[in-house]
Amino acid sequence: MASWSVVVLVSATLPFRACGGAAYMTEVTTTCVQKLMADAGCCKDQEIPFGVQQQIVVRKDYAWTCEVDNSCVDSKRGPRGIDMLWYPKEADCSTPRVLFVHGGGWKRHGPRSGAYDVLAAKLARVTGASILMADYPLVPVGTQGDIQDYLVSAWEWLSQHGPGSDGADCSLAPLPPMFLAGDSSGAATALALLLKLSKSRDLFSASGFFAFSPWLNLDCDTPTFYSNSFAIVKDVGGDIFVGDILFRGLPTNNSRSLRSLALAYVGGRPGLLRDEAVAPFHAPLASLTGLPPMYIAVSGSEILGGDGIIFANKVARLGVPVNLDIFPGMWHGFEQHSEGCGSGKELWQGGIALSHAGDFVTQVTKFVSSGTQGHLPQTNQRTPRTSVHYPHPENAEPWAPIEELVVDLGAAPVVQPAEAAVPAHDDIERAAHDVVERATTQQPVAREEPEPQLSLVAPRALPLQRHCSQETLVGAALTGVLGGSIFTFFLVTMTTWFLSRRAHGELPTWLPKFLAHPLQNFQDEQRNGYTAGYSEDERLGMRKH
Repeated sequence: MASWSVVVLVSATLPFRACGGAAYMTEVTTTCVQKLMADAGCCKDQEIPFGVQQQIVVRKDYAWTCEVDNSCVDSKRGPRGIDMLWYPKEADCSTPRVLFVHGGGWKRHGPRSGAYDVLAAKLARVTGASILMADYPLVPVGTQGDIQDYLVSAWEWLSQHGPGSDGADCSLAPLPPMFLAGDSSGAATALALLLKLSKSRDLFSASGFFAFSPWLNLDCDTPTFYSNSFAIVKDVGGDIFVGDILFRGLPTNNSRSLRSLALAYVGGRPGLLRDEAVAPFHAPLASLTGLPPMYIAVSGSEILGGDGIIFANKVARLGVPVNLDIFPGMWHGFEQHSEGCGSGKELWQGGIALSHAGDFVTQVTKFVSSGTQGHLPQTNQRTPRTSVHYPHPENAEPWAPIEELVVDLGAAPVVQPAEAAVPAHDDIERAAHDVVERATTQQPVAREEPEPQLSLVAPRALPLQRHCSQETLVGAALTGVLGGSIFTFFLVTMTTWFLSRRAHGELPTWLPKFLAHPLQNFQDEQRNGYTAGYSEDERLGMRKH
């Protein structure tokens, strides 16, 4: 999602530096920041990975058009409602499937714009799944209800079709694991659909959910709107940027701007911004029971970072397996810049976010395919399994090892109610209340002690350099030698001038008199110093004795 706030043109010194020259940011991060400061929508990934194929999916009943006449502002004009399915060339009906909801503030982008074709292709490669990128009707052509109807139809189509010409008919094959995913504003819509699927008996439920830089709080009052706001730090060494480089307005302006987009999405009805069916971020715990495992990747520096972190902590309290990756120093939607913004080097943070999404889908697929259909995994850990990936200086080792994502799917799956047994409404409410009470009680629970995991927002500040480089030490030594030489030259010059002036009796009048003949004065002081303070007669008496 691009920034809709007023762009402030500023100049700054990049990259950040400390300890005599060691960069806080790598060359590729610096390149991305410089380009994004000039154009917030620039330099997204462009390379389609090898071994991935695509096909067009058209469902005639859901066609729409993007024209000036209907106030559609997206650059892709003309007939729309054309979904794209990306998949590995070896995929078939048994391949897991993902419905991805793209971002863009519900007003922009689609399967063939905003580099979402490249993102879908990369996800197909790392997950080994078929990725359906939905071309839902953009605001104001469609609003929240229209978009959800479109996505429900796409979900139903995906449950019956797989890769192949015009979508292979897979209705007779066993249903493989299916996932919901999204980024930015699309993540909020995907999450609302996830909640709908988890409560429906007519639709296939999802096996998992993953999101990149999710915008989940449609009321736009998450604390990181303030704590991660953009700022310029000015000092003697130059200016540097901190905070969210894509949203550069005041916190209140950013909140107001994004909230206006959310209002347009819900058709101008403010009450829906906190409605759990539209924005599950605000749903009570009782409404979030029965959700599948999740993977969420956020920037530790973006104003929307708090949305994903807060929601991850919220659902984890219910025993939902949640993996949370935090990347300080990144920006909103950084996973679409994994190729390095044209620098020729990989932005490793973007690559890790994509790779971990692949690990997540692979491990959940293995769990579901092991005969646990109808079961939801649960974990005894009541906080997200969190990793904070700090940036490191150029050519330095990562601060901590970067490893494959490990999804804690637990040992004892929770059996979902059988379709034949439909409990009464009171029974559902009572069961939800019991789950929440067990999740929030302070009584000790007999369970295996989980590994300690972080559950706090990562600091925005970039880490300090641990060791100075060889170049820094050499520079410090040369500075010392130069400073000492200048001081010695100054001392010799002043001494020569003083001796020369004194020899000619031309000392300035403001100099103390004892400097005129310092050696003679010193000898007199040594000879007569012990009689100082006595009269002449007293001194003569002392000398006789």
